[in-house]
Amino acid sequence: METQIELKNYGFTYRGAKTKALDDVSFSVYKGEFLSIIGPTGAGKTTICRGIVGLTPSIFDGKPEGEIFIKGKPMSEYPLEQLTSVVGYVHQDAEGQILMTKVEKEIIFPLENMAVPVEEIHDRLEKVLKLVHLEEYRDRHPFYLSGGQRQRVVLATALAMNPDVLIFDEAVSEIDPLGAEEIMTVAHELNSLGKTIIFIEHNMEEIARFADRIIVLDEGKKLAEGKTEDILTNEEIIQKLHVYPPQVTQLFVALKKRGYSFDHIPIKLEEAEEMLAQLLKSKSSQENEG
Repeated sequence: METQIELKNYGFTYRGAKTKALDDVSFSVYKGEFLSIIGPTGAGKTTICRGIVGLTPSIFDGKPEGEIFIKGKPMSEYPLEQLTSVVGYVHQDAEGQILMTKVEKEIIFPLENMAVPVEEIHDRLEKVLKLVHLEEYRDRHPFYLSGGQRQRVVLATALAMNPDVLIFDEAVSEIDPLGAEEIMTVAHELNSLGKTIIFIEHNMEEIARFADRIIVLDEGKKLAEGKTEDILTNEEIIQKLHVYPPQVTQLFVALKKRGYSFDHIPIKLEEAEEMLAQLLKSKSSQENEG
């Protein structure tokens, strides 16, 4: 698999802090995957995002350790403005990322600053408006949009730079459920088109639906990494982090404790429904035989 991002023994201590926000963290992000990073508040998730997009230590001062590689090249060799064409970043505060008074202007503003040719700007604008389903809102003031729509404006602005990797740093944590579903759906659609997605989120139901793999952080260290189903059914990790796995997973864990046997514990609703139907059918057959 082609590696897009690699952290090697990466650590970071913010200026004035007594403890490290991140300590000796190593992992890779592969082309085309949907990776989720989870952990409790203060685990270091946002610090990793800031490191990957070059905000630490250029904006958030502190002492880095180890190295981050972007597409095989040390991140320190990338000018900050060049990183935006490789890694796009969408965080939870959409309003803090919006500057212009019209959706269309917001999207093309960074392209104009980079002196992208006018025809190419137009082509990119039309493409990203379609990708995030905002064509009909192109002339609207962003602050008259819903929370989910504003996040899609921020996402469109990042997408206009044509990055290979998109980071969503708790991008749905401060918007309503409908808006959150809009962002999750667009992220999934972009992933299906080949974009590499890094998603920071506390909602395990959403992670179970979309993530291929999970990195678990706790107190600045990498606690675990693995396939989504392996992490979300690991009772030791779940209990340690006080994380609630998907409801269907909790149901099957409870059934297993009551003596029912399963080949594996499901994390998705569709799979759980099928397994429950088989369980009920098997139980009904046993009762009829009895």
